[in-house]
Amino acid sequence: MFKDLVVPITGTSGDAHALNAALDLATATGAHVSVLEMLSMPMPLADPWGMTPDLGMGDLYGKLRAQAQINVDKLKTRLEKESVSTEVRLIESLFVDPSRMAAHCAHYADLTVVAGSFGGAADAAVAHAYLGSLLLESGRPVLVVPPGCKTPMPPRRIVVAWRPSREATRALHDAMSLLRNAEVVDVAVVDPAGGETGHGEQPGADIATHLARNGVNPRVVVCASNGLAISAVLLEHARQADASLIVAGGYGHTRFREWALGGVTRELLMAAPIPVLFSH
Repeated sequence: MFKDLVVPITGTSGDAHALNAALDLATATGAHVSVLEMLSMPMPLADPWGMTPDLGMGDLYGKLRAQAQINVDKLKTRLEKESVSTEVRLIESLFVDPSRMAAHCAHYADLTVVAGSFGGAADAAVAHAYLGSLLLESGRPVLVVPPGCKTPMPPRRIVVAWRPSREATRALHDAMSLLRNAEVVDVAVVDPAGGETGHGEQPGADIATHLARNGVNPRVVVCASNGLAISAVLLEHARQADASLIVAGGYGHTRFREWALGGVTRELLMAAPIPVLFSH
């Protein structure tokens, strides 16, 4: 059960919906919500001779801190009417990216709820950075909520993107409390491979049995991609099932000090119109 939720404010159009989803989930589970006002502080620059930092940076920092405090006060006012336990924290980021500071704060929570980028390309880079850092650095599951999404939490109909991998297994178990309380849980298996190291003789049967032993009532859905992207197949099934959450393993690796997300992970981040719970 999720009892500690973290919501980093990314400065994108989906922040309000991510916060609403976290508050809905907290109301249902009695969780505490920590909202992080992320303050990105530009690095001080040396003068043309490489001698001293620009002294004007002090004034800029003061203005940024003042605006951030205004944002904190607005968030506190917004949360006063909520019945759940909340707090707002100001997180300054000077020598590291704000997304990595958010990942550090997520070490002390059960779940991070963050804005996605569905519905527009302007916020895509920010959403990618936050998911990459949170997914690969925090060790905790990440619930991505697309802008404009008003899906109530906790979800009643869930699609689990299943494959026998570490990431998918981690996501399924991180979402177990949600799965137990859902009305419908579809275990979607796309283009299953047989064999002992694959899905076995009956794709999805073993994981369905495991879920049933954990109090979940799953149904296995085997899907053929027919040349479509796996993400497209998952999204279409979620649409047909009227699902309000997708649970998926999050795949990625570091490259040149930047987070690189795997194809299906990136496509679900950019295209899913409903929340997606990722785990790595």
